[in-house]
Amino acid sequence: MVKHYTFNPHTLSYETLGIPLRMRICRILVAVLLGCALSTMTIYIFSCFFETPRAAFMRQQNEELQIKYDFLLQRFRQTDSELNELMHRDNMVYRSIFEADPIPLSVRESGMGGMGRYEKLLADAQLEQMARTLIFMDKITKKVYVQSKSFDEVAVYAREKEEMIFCIPSIQPINLSDPKVHFSGGYGWRSDPFYKVRTFHHGIDFGGPVGTPIYAAGSGRVEKAEFNWGGYGNMVLIDHGFGYHTRYAHLSAINVQKGDKIARGQIVGLMGDTGRSRGTHLHYEVLFKNQDVNPINFFNNDISEDEYNKIIKALKEDANKPAMEY
Repeated sequence: MVKHYTFNPHTLSYETLGIPLRMRICRILVAVLLGCALSTMTIYIFSCFFETPRAAFMRQQNEELQIKYDFLLQRFRQTDSELNELMHRDNMVYRSIFEADPIPLSVRESGMGGMGRYEKLLADAQLEQMARTLIFMDKITKKVYVQSKSFDEVAVYAREKEEMIFCIPSIQPINLSDPKVHFSGGYGWRSDPFYKVRTFHHGIDFGGPVGTPIYAAGSGRVEKAEFNWGGYGNMVLIDHGFGYHTRYAHLSAINVQKGDKIARGQIVGLMGDTGRSRGTHLHYEVLFKNQDVNPINFFNNDISEDEYNKIIKALKEDANKPAMEY
């Protein structure tokens, strides 16, 4: 250690110069600070050009996690694609077989709700990818839930298939093999027999003698059995379930009551000429989800090919003739 001396004029001799404690502490602090700064600069320069073992390990882990994430996202997309195909088949095949309404895409693809819980994640650039993946998972979960409920409905429809077969109006309401019975009016635009203007005829007509038996076209329950002042006269309306109704109008007699359970082929009334009618006949309508449809499309279980062809021929010949009722 280098010693410093100073001349004392009183003793006329050189004495050792002492360094104050404060100065020693300051020198030590300066040395420590310079050492820390130099070390920090050295580490920074080293990290700019060389990768530390810890950084290399973390980088490797991040790369492995990204690979796993990409694979998981690919699986999610594949699952979503397969689920979309299943949804399409469900709407176009499974539900169509049982004439059930398809589930709208807006219902199938709606979110789970509460997406606000991801707002903080979306606001963080480092966590945005994870947040979008969670939202994607929520949408898939909702699709699976809706599809599961749809399959539950289809399963119920399948169990009710036999009942549905008997309920759908599929037989003719009158015995066309009887030579006294004939087809007299088709479904569609016709000339009104009272006002002589073109109006839409919502059913088909069968002519025959008064008292001819009228049969239920399918099993169901009587919704109305009454005189209708709107023009139908004595009328029976049967609810067959599954969205189907049938109407039998202008009857001379009603053989059932409101609320009665009806079997397919059961006599519900007798042909007549009540209400707005010009001649004895049966006016027969088929309604699906409260919309009238052409009853001829449901004659497939109890008529021969010749009888069916005769009806089609009569429909064509009847195009310009007035209906027996509007």
